[in-house]
Amino acid sequence: MMWSAFPHAFATSVLVVVVTCLAVRFAVPAVLKTLVEPVRDIVSLTAAVLVLPEYWVSRARRRDGGTPSSFAYAYGDSVTRLARLGDRSVVLVLRFAARAAVAIHPIAVGSAAVAWRIAASL
Repeated sequence: MMWSAFPHAFATSVLVVVVTCLAVRFAVPAVLKTLVEPVRDIVSLTAAVLVLPEYWVSRARRRDGGTPSSFAYAYGDSVTRLARLGDRSVVLVLRFAARAAVAIHPIAVGSAAVAWRIAASL
């Protein structure tokens, strides 16, 4: 009884390994490279939203004839630095992950796919 299911299980496992290897080798790097710009845009938008309260306070103080406090400038500089760091980090991490996905040996990917398949069937 068990042996009659073997060809089907083997064929399914081979299919899973092939699809996984192709996905890791081609699809994952392409998706990661494609995500770089949208994630950078999210970092920029987040920085802009974080600077808005400082902008409103500084604008109100200028309208009333005053000058923005030094805290406002320090806050804006801090947000800008964090945004630059976030931008660089996004680029480095996603590009590194894309290169790492291409560098993974197909045998390692296939072994992980088979292990996952076995663990899922238990």
